[in-house]
Amino acid sequence: MQDFLARVQRRTGHVLRELLPRNEQYRPTGIHASSQALAAKPGSGATYSEVYPAYVSHLSIPAEFNTLRPAYYDPIAAREDVPAAFVLTLPAGRLNVDNRSSVAIIAQDNHLVGDASLQYAAGSFAMAAAAHNPVLRQRYFQHPVQINGTVCSLLSGGGAAIGNYYHWLLDSLPRLHLVQEAGLWDSIDYFLIYDRRHRFAVESLLELGIRDEQIIDVQQNAHLCADQLVVTSPVRGGGLHAPEWVGEFMQQTYLPNVAPAGRPARPFSPFVYVSRRDAAFRRVRNEAEVEAVLAEYGFVSYALSELSLREKAALFAGARVVVGPVGAGLVNILFCAPGTALVEFLPRNLVVGDYLDLTSRLHMSHYPLIGRRDEASAQKATADRQDDLTVDLAALRQALRLALPQPERQPAALA
Repeated sequence: MQDFLARVQRRTGHVLRELLPRNEQYRPTGIHASSQALAAKPGSGATYSEVYPAYVSHLSIPAEFNTLRPAYYDPIAAREDVPAAFVLTLPAGRLNVDNRSSVAIIAQDNHLVGDASLQYAAGSFAMAAAAHNPVLRQRYFQHPVQINGTVCSLLSGGGAAIGNYYHWLLDSLPRLHLVQEAGLWDSIDYFLIYDRRHRFAVESLLELGIRDEQIIDVQQNAHLCADQLVVTSPVRGGGLHAPEWVGEFMQQTYLPNVAPAGRPARPFSPFVYVSRRDAAFRRVRNEAEVEAVLAEYGFVSYALSELSLREKAALFAGARVVVGPVGAGLVNILFCAPGTALVEFLPRNLVVGDYLDLTSRLHMSHYPLIGRRDEASAQKATADRQDDLTVDLAALRQALRLALPQPERQPAALA
């Protein structure tokens, strides 16, 4: 009920902000389609740094990932034209977060910076054009909070805005790599996240030597103006395909901290089952039977909420095979070594390609186990994303025979 009321309040507030006029001088009067073109404009004061050039990304897609995809997901593209990855610095730059599905980056000439802002298409997880950013329809504005110094935005909208660990690790945190490569790390005074109550977000920044007082959030700064505002392009360029540099950054940045000098790392099994017993939904109905089968092959079950970031990094870095249902926790495969295998349980009504793509970028093997049709609910994001699932044990054994290296392919009792 609390969740429902919160959604109603957000929706009501969003509608009212488009109807009630207040401080309308803060509504952007135009759009800069290109950060690079803005920086080249005389008098803009903006600085553009290209970190990686544009490229074409390819992904091999099994047919069922598009034939069984949820209706509210766009087809998975076998090819994506990924734009250049960049960092933009704006003097007197403004940032406005009207809702969880958009971020407005506004230059000092009161124009929206299109390729640095973001907005999702209505009823979809696809990115929309800058002209659809709700800030352009907004009429009610609070005065911006003035921040002295340089603010780096790590906002990426969507799942990251509601505290989803997957989107934080994949779409928000890697923006720091772009800032590092642009040579701006030491100039940053504050790092902007969605909510300091998302402890994993704060923990991951503290691990990098960022001080607690440098971490600010949109709960207090939903509309801000900084002396210098540093923003980056979307990590995935507005598409699904992840760049390979994300995994490289995560491993080079976090794995050296896994076992500090004089403190031995906690021992973990190289055969990892990621349990969702600590989750509110999308749990495995026959998990006891699944764990019994996996135990025959030496697997150990882990609930990731019980582990620190360092421990999760150590667990996945040492894994040879990872098994588990689709969910945010599997994004920790970013710490896996090339050649590691992922056996992913997918409800038939949630056949999504997130880890199909990520395993490809990480040079891992991917073995999807898709549930039965009779478990599928209606094609609604509010329902089928939360359905529990039942794992076919025979199919699991077959997947293990493919995923496991020799001699572990046989159960311990038969080896």
